[in-house]
Amino acid sequence: VALRNMPPARANYQQRAGRAGRRGTAVATVIAFGSADSHDEHYFSHPDQMIRGDVDDPILNVDNEDIARRHVTAFLLQRYHQDRLPTIAPEDQPHLFAVLGKVREFKTKTTVLNYWDLNDWLCENETELRQEVLNWLPSELEQGARDNILTGLVDTTLETVADAIDLTVSNDERPNPSSDNEVEGSIEVESEEGEERPAVDPGTDNLLDRLLYKAILPRYAFPTDVVTFHVFDVPQSTRYRPVFQYAPSQGLPVALSQYAPGKQVWVDNKLWTSGAIYSTMPSDRFQAWQGRRLYFECGHCHYSMTEPLNTAERGEVRQCPACGTQNAFGPARYWLRPPGFAHPFDKQEGTSPDDQPARSYATRAKLTAPTPSEEGRWHRFNDRVKTYYLRDHLLVTNRGPKDKGYNYCTKCGRIEPSAISTSAVLASHQKPFPMPRDQGCSGGGATNGIVLGTDFITDVLLMSVKVDAPISLRPGLLSTDVALRTLCEALTSAACSLLELEASELQAEYRPALTDPGRIGQEAEIYIYDTLPGGAGFSRHVNELGDDLFRTALRLLVECPDNCDRSCYRCLRNYKNKFEHDLLDRQLGATLLRFLLDGGEPIIDHERIALTTDLLFEDLLRQGKVNLRIERAASIDISDIGRVDVPILVTKNDGSQFAIAVHSGLTPGYAPTVKLRELANSTLMPVHLEDETIVRRNLPTATKRILDTLGLD
Repeated sequence: VALRNMPPARANYQQRAGRAGRRGTAVATVIAFGSADSHDEHYFSHPDQMIRGDVDDPILNVDNEDIARRHVTAFLLQRYHQDRLPTIAPEDQPHLFAVLGKVREFKTKTTVLNYWDLNDWLCENETELRQEVLNWLPSELEQGARDNILTGLVDTTLETVADAIDLTVSNDERPNPSSDNEVEGSIEVESEEGEERPAVDPGTDNLLDRLLYKAILPRYAFPTDVVTFHVFDVPQSTRYRPVFQYAPSQGLPVALSQYAPGKQVWVDNKLWTSGAIYSTMPSDRFQAWQGRRLYFECGHCHYSMTEPLNTAERGEVRQCPACGTQNAFGPARYWLRPPGFAHPFDKQEGTSPDDQPARSYATRAKLTAPTPSEEGRWHRFNDRVKTYYLRDHLLVTNRGPKDKGYNYCTKCGRIEPSAISTSAVLASHQKPFPMPRDQGCSGGGATNGIVLGTDFITDVLLMSVKVDAPISLRPGLLSTDVALRTLCEALTSAACSLLELEASELQAEYRPALTDPGRIGQEAEIYIYDTLPGGAGFSRHVNELGDDLFRTALRLLVECPDNCDRSCYRCLRNYKNKFEHDLLDRQLGATLLRFLLDGGEPIIDHERIALTTDLLFEDLLRQGKVNLRIERAASIDISDIGRVDVPILVTKNDGSQFAIAVHSGLTPGYAPTVKLRELANSTLMPVHLEDETIVRRNLPTATKRILDTLGLD
């Protein structure tokens, strides 16, 4: 078996190695190549950790009230439509996702299938339906959950469906069928062969789409966010019927990275390149363009959100609603939900070693909802930590290589990274799909800088953390990113361990609190969310763990089996966070978590500060500045203060002196000793404080800042 990268975990390795021995009795030989990222490098250097060891047993947990409730709703709708569908001609249901009809029709009392008829049918058959549901509900479901489902069989079903379809009109009032579907500013394109459906916003027109999107039905059993990467079989394709050599699929959040435009995709030991937005239904592509939104992201704290076209303008720049930085939120760019991807038919298979694609990856899921203002609905853990459970949208976006987005032809779907030096999309080009006798694109529809993304609804546990001086979580600081990213990983790892979940079931992200204290670094938010589409209620159960969650997370940060300096595969690192390995620091995370749990003065690790100061001192000496005398651990007498131990004392030729010290990443501007703080607050000697996080991760920058302070370069 030849592997192009290191497997994510031992179970993946064993599966791939076992595949080689299925047809024979010989020992499997596995060759794996490691790339430059920290995950591959670790297992390249320590292959024994990948090859041998215990593998977690797969577990199927059916004791979940939320998922059972969705299956019950699906069962009830299925039974209802079985009673009504025989009266509807099959030709009236040409599309699978239109089988339940339209939302506007379901909200109209005179149609065959409607909300009020469902209400009557459920009430008439309640006893029979309750017995049928009782017969197939899993026995592992606890009795309280079973009782809740059976008691609310009719009322809960009707409430959730009404909420999903926004049923706020009276019985005789008719919803406006076009009010939710028209988008200002959409381009006009000619209809193409095979176009059968009007362009509408996803999840707003067909009832089945809406119920799946709102997680009223078990979405994972009927995935709607799967997109395909198409590789055309050009000789077999015709103008009206494209044929494909390969058509692998992925969930859209994963496909935004794996099939991103410009990305190389291996299929059947052949190399293909993503270069088109494509769907077998041409209307899907135009529908996606008409449903585009405007994407804002803060360049300072990375808070992001999308807005409809009629509430903002492309290129608009605003004040960030999270960190408050002026002119940092934007510029606004088109945000498109791709219906699928394709390898352009005119692009040759494979690539040369010198033709490496620009890489881009989707962001972590971003919570766009504002900070809840209802104080009574928050669950207060202590004075510094409180939690709030909600179900809301999370946003995933691919901003393109170097965050420059993509050039996109709205007429034919050809797409490329905007960061490339020469553009094929902005110039005259061919359609990316086979179209004999009409291969050239008419042009005039190219746009640049767009981003690709998707959103989904899931269960979210919002956790507000408050700090007091001298600790600060000011947005945009590296130390803030390191501390909060570390805390995210520790909390999700602890939650999965306590709830006996797979590590991939929960993820966490952070943002500044959308409050006034959040802007000045006194409050931040961590949100833990279910990765299962629609949510599975795991985040709500995390909220019930209480003190056990935080103490387990703290133990994970403090008790690393390898006693590593920052992070390793024995404590925090894993495959899914490999892009953030450099942002994981268990020491910094433990300092923050101790403060959140117990309060008091921040615990400063003086031994670690001393080691960091040694690094900075040695680098200053390496600069060879002959006009400076640099001393380590100098002790000097200062009038009105007394004897002060200065970590690094710099004396210039003119006799002027400067004190240099390293502060903890969580306490910017806060010297490590009382005497140094007194000196820094006086005018007796300049004191330069350097961030420990910067020194350990970017030593040249820290040294340059000190030399700039001294007036040297």
